Amino acid sequence: MGNRSRALVIALGIFFIGVAALSKFYAYPTLAVAPADQVAHTLSTGPGATIFSVKDLAEKPGVDLWARRTVRGDVAAADKISKALNRKVVVFDTAVVTDDEKDYTFPDDATQTDKLPLSFVQERVVLDAHTGEAVRWNPSDPADNSGEYISNSLKPEDRLKPDKDSEFFKGHEGLVLKFPFGTEKKTYKFWDTTTRKAYPIQFKSETKLDGLPVYVFEQKVPKQDLPQAKPLEVPGSLVGQQGKDSVVVQRTYENTRTLWIEPVTGAIIKGQEEQLATFAYNGQDKVTATKVKIYYDDDTVKKNVEGGKGDEKKEGGYKAKAAQLHLIGFWVPLISLIIGLLLLALVVYLQLRPRGTRRAEEA
Repeated sequence: MGNRSRALVIALGIFFIGVAALSKFYAYPTLAVAPADQVAHTLSTGPGATIFSVKDLAEKPGVDLWARRTVRGDVAAADKISKALNRKVVVFDTAVVTDDEKDYTFPDDATQTDKLPLSFVQERVVLDAHTGEAVRWNPSDPADNSGEYISNSLKPEDRLKPDKDSEFFKGHEGLVLKFPFGTEKKTYKFWDTTTRKAYPIQFKSETKLDGLPVYVFEQKVPKQDLPQAKPLEVPGSLVGQQGKDSVVVQRTYENTRTLWIEPVTGAIIKGQEEQLATFAYNGQDKVTATKVKIYYDDDTVKKNVEGGKGDEKKEGGYKAKAAQLHLIGFWVPLISLIIGLLLLALVVYLQLRPRGTRRAEEA
């Protein structure tokens, strides 16, 4: 091999090694971030649930529940907080409406409290764009509304902001809406909105959803009393206290949460919860407030795997996104590195051959 050819092979080898390094340490980190402008909708179904009817003051079995979640990114807030914290974060506003009417909409008149949904919660969360972990952000300026909050009301004045001494909301913690890019088979901490705390969520198994490989994680939220802003009173007859017009009861809650995670992107492909909430009196459960097994419906799972259609065209599609990210983060660096090393090895091999052999080949 002549000097010119040798120089060309060396240059090609260095080029491919450079491609491997750029793909692994620049292209992949650049792509492996949660999109700040993400919008997502999920619909969960909970057939045959038992709920407590406030209207009838009695348990109501055999109710089909529907939970509709909307997640919307706030790009301006994400840019602002990223600069303030000197790290890449995303900001999401979420709302979950649960009712026995599938296509429930809020009444135009806010005073129509009898037409409010069975359950409603709003949250603003700030997440690390790479890991999906909650980032504390509570600006000191009262006029700055970019901070995290949680609320069971549509009224802005009812929003709870983080307070380390509060029993109601100390701030988000753990994973909230997604898992890290490159999810591992280990135990993480995942946020529970009802108790407003994070609990361990353990890797259990691998499986497939609509042909997409996923990791299955399970979380046990232990039974506990939920703090109340004001005493929760019910008629005494409801808890076996016939001679009392009203008594104070304690609301309890427990949950088993199962999540199916696409490991490359960390996206939640399917979620399921087995919730049990009760009214307890003198330490004993007396009335079922909610008992339901609720999970993403088939259309939501399919959208998350294959991608949405129509107005939701840009949502989901994690099968293709995972393949693209895996290509950039694994196959391109690996193949480029192998090609580059082989080319350099070829030059070394030809250079170290016996001199007589090289002269004969050149002749």
